[in-house]
Amino acid sequence: MKKTKIGAFAALFFICCTASASTTEVKESVSGNVDFVKTASDNKNQAAGVAFANRLQKELNANNLKGAIALFEKMPAGLENDMELKTLLCALYYSDGQYDLAISNAEAVLEKDDKNLDALELISMANHAKGDKKAYQATAQRILAVDPYNPSVNIQQGKDYAVSKKYKLARTSYAKALKGDKRNEEALFGFAQMSYYLDDVQNAKATFERLLEQNPDSAISYAYLGKISAEDQNFLRAESLVKKAIAIEPNNYDYYMDLGSYLRSQGKFDAAAATWEKATKLDPTYFLAYAYLAGIYDERDMFDKALENYHKVIKTNPKYFYAYEETAILEYHAGNFQNAISYFNKAYEYSQNLSYKLMIAACFYKLKKPLDAKNVLAPVMKTLDRESLDYQMARFYSDNYNRNAEGALVQRIEKEENSQKKGKMQFYMGLYNELMGADSGAIDWYAKVTAMQAPMFFEYRIAEWGMKAAQENQGKKE
Repeated sequence: MKKTKIGAFAALFFICCTASASTTEVKESVSGNVDFVKTASDNKNQAAGVAFANRLQKELNANNLKGAIALFEKMPAGLENDMELKTLLCALYYSDGQYDLAISNAEAVLEKDDKNLDALELISMANHAKGDKKAYQATAQRILAVDPYNPSVNIQQGKDYAVSKKYKLARTSYAKALKGDKRNEEALFGFAQMSYYLDDVQNAKATFERLLEQNPDSAISYAYLGKISAEDQNFLRAESLVKKAIAIEPNNYDYYMDLGSYLRSQGKFDAAAATWEKATKLDPTYFLAYAYLAGIYDERDMFDKALENYHKVIKTNPKYFYAYEETAILEYHAGNFQNAISYFNKAYEYSQNLSYKLMIAACFYKLKKPLDAKNVLAPVMKTLDRESLDYQMARFYSDNYNRNAEGALVQRIEKEENSQKKGKMQFYMGLYNELMGADSGAIDWYAKVTAMQAPMFFEYRIAEWGMKAAQENQGKKE
């Protein structure tokens, strides 16, 4: 039961109340095959009905649901037993969130007409809104027994399945709704969206296009067709389609996110950044646009702007783990070692990764606080296997330098078979050399890391920066 159904009830009621005195019968259809018959024999009663209808229409036009409901308390006596009018009151209660009153009034209608689908739909949707799953399902089944292709119930079932990610069942429900009403836009959209989720691109595209033929202002259809084009690597068409969606709904955050992605995929980085900046203005409280901006600025070595946006990501979504790691890396690169310590510590709260503690120790060494570096690693070492490479590296950073310890660690690193683990440990050897002022050693170790093919660890970036800095320092000494 949509809120817009109120308009159908109200329009029907208004027609009946404003019929001429000589008219003996007026028949209209509401939601299919409901016939309304009203005899207008009493001019006085009819005048009262017309006045009531005018006041009701005024409140509905003003979207004043409570005002419309209040009118029913002084409803003309001749209208008190009108079933269509009672159903309209149920719809008003439902739309105003007064679900219990919607249900009780709809039940009263069913006492006189036990197959009244409008009343059944109202009870079903009110129970759904209340979260009374059992009552909702019972009423839904009651409706489907009478009308198996009922759009309202099948659409709601489709939505429920979709929330549970049961996309095949959801699409089946939307298909049933379309059998009941082949032009129902909610059902068309649901069927198209589920087809998209099920990777049935052909059906999704055809249904979104069908929806646009029926409603050229369906912005969401343009947006999804844009997604389909983007997945086909046609980013220029995707850009064009989502711009049509934006022209219809210029304040839709998601559309700007998509547009930025399509622009970025075409190499239009400035335009992509400007688009995501627009998204942040539309909703400054949501983190995603800030994350995209941080990423694109980071890729372009615009580290100050990247850091600024990572800070906004953390502010708007403190649980976004990756932002802490990226922020820590950029704070480290900027030489803000105390800030880097704070963010590496926060990242460690979400993932007990030894790398974060080693980086914190490195920051303390940079700040000339070797005792703090040792204190950071001491409790972590107690949790590690003493025979592990992790333990050996942590101890190497914690203890005073020992040539024999270095030799044993180097041999252990060279024997490591996992390329990612080996690369990480090579990085920390390079970093240790950097911290101790051994530029040549740092360059040698960092070179091993930067020569890797597509490393999957965050230290790779720091190795690139460290190697460049060590080379510059070595050049100055020479």
